[in-house]
Amino acid sequence: WQKYEGDTFLCKDDPTCSLKALFEHPTTANLTRIFFLQERLKGLGKGVEFAPRHVHVVGAGVMGGDIAALCAMRGMTVSLQDTAPERLAPAVKRAARLFERRLRGDKRGVRDALDRLIPDVSGAGAARADVIIEAIFENLAAKRELFAKLEAIAKPDAVLATNTSSLKLADIAEGVKDASRLVGIHFFNPVPQMMLGEVVSGERTNPQHAARAAAFVRALDKLPLPVKDSRGFLVNRVLGPYLQNAFRMLDEGIKPETIDAAMEEFGMPMGPIELADTVGLDICLAAGKELAKKGASVEPEAPQTLLNKVALGHLGRKTGQGIYRYESGKPVKGQPDRYLIDLVDALIEPYLAEASAVHAEGIVADADLIDAGLIFGTGFAPFRGGPLHYLATRK
Repeated sequence: WQKYEGDTFLCKDDPTCSLKALFEHPTTANLTRIFFLQERLKGLGKGVEFAPRHVHVVGAGVMGGDIAALCAMRGMTVSLQDTAPERLAPAVKRAARLFERRLRGDKRGVRDALDRLIPDVSGAGAARADVIIEAIFENLAAKRELFAKLEAIAKPDAVLATNTSSLKLADIAEGVKDASRLVGIHFFNPVPQMMLGEVVSGERTNPQHAARAAAFVRALDKLPLPVKDSRGFLVNRVLGPYLQNAFRMLDEGIKPETIDAAMEEFGMPMGPIELADTVGLDICLAAGKELAKKGASVEPEAPQTLLNKVALGHLGRKTGQGIYRYESGKPVKGQPDRYLIDLVDALIEPYLAEASAVHAEGIVADADLIDAGLIFGTGFAPFRGGPLHYLATRK
């Protein structure tokens, strides 16, 4: 048993510490709060009978391939489309590794999951799918063109979903005749590990389609969070200023290890620099530019270190080199410098400010759901109860 107070663990290896003190500590209340927030998110996927049997995913990159693999592992038939067989092969190999890791010892289960994952260069599977997910690169014109084609061949009741991370649903919807069919289902990288799925509704989205999208997210054993169509939705909008602030400090000469250590001490599962490497520096740069165009709290000029790394092709974990070098998928880090608590406060303030702005604008239904989304979507320190709860209760 331990209890957390300030920056110190109390009761560690102390048999005299009372259980009463532990149960009455704010950390206990916060972790209990997180449990009920998780149960609330699970409930948001209920209330509609929808059990998709066939899913069609367009885009076999890391995100699209992992979405397809997860669907196949959960028992769905999946057709995975891309422009050439050589673009599909890496996704199938990655899926095989996932199945072997998750279905240890179940050779038949691995074989069956692979059988359900169907490479589909022609895109014929879209006509049979109950859910169609677009996971191509972040280009508005390309997404509009793709959805115009998909709408023409999709079943009338199929869910048409985009996995966009930064483009507005309303802008993509200009590529379809019936915008009520289009929803956002935004997964997070790495897809097999991240629990949250943002379910985005535009002004014209049919609530029934949004409800079916939420049920689909639950069928993948993930937590659906309904959000309104807005720049960056919830998670990326809050992460944008937070990551940009960290990269500005990097430009100013603060070591990445120091920045990450400060946020890990705060309670984040990883620091912002390692997080950016995990997401992909190219994706961070593209999302930041898109958010800046739409008026989010990010500066229009990207941090120089980020620009330099992307120009060199050092995109993070997926290329083996980003801000950190990666060996066997692990970052190679030096020792952080000593830092003051002021650094922790300076790093987290943009995150907290943007979470408050999302609440004020009503992008998510209430403060509790914002806290839940940011805990399960970004790993915000659970023992602090969520960013808005933390703001309301910190001394």
